Amino acid sequence: MNLTKNRRPVRLTLLALGGFILLGGPLHGFVNEAISLALEAATPYVEQGFEVREDNWSGEVEPGKPLLIRHQLFRGNEYWFWAGTSWPGATIKVDIFDNEGNSVGLESFAKDSFAGVRCLPQKTATYFIRVVASYEKEREGLTAAERGANDPVDGVGEFSGSLDWGLVYGYR
Repeated sequence: MNLTKNRRPVRLTLLALGGFILLGGPLHGFVNEAISLALEAATPYVEQGFEVREDNWSGEVEPGKPLLIRHQLFRGNEYWFWAGTSWPGATIKVDIFDNEGNSVGLESFAKDSFAGVRCLPQKTATYFIRVVASYEKEREGLTAAERGANDPVDGVGEFSGSLDWGLVYGYR
């Protein structure tokens, strides 16, 4: 057996892969902390058999301003929607309504930076998920424990007037 012949395709493949990586530029990752907190809230429910969908919503909003997200739900499925915000001291709430404005949430929870609501739609239709992130301005800024060992820097840890939010959902 001639080992030199068998190594040539491997060398060409490695060379092509190396060139692709060099020409492709650096790869960057992005972590959305609000989505991460919403996913953290989902963890106990995933253990109960809920499958988290890849769909998610996120952004920034003024404190107390409600956001409405339209989403189609199907009769026969059980859904959980989980929301999160990463701003220290902020709270978030989530609820779900039918097209007539009636709350269809069967169970909900809100714990500081994340919340959730469960529903069992009686019919396939478009529903509205309401997310409200709040913040008390008296608690503005990071505490010494939140800052860690570093002294504060101007503009860092100061409330800018908007809160991040993220929403994910699962079904079974």
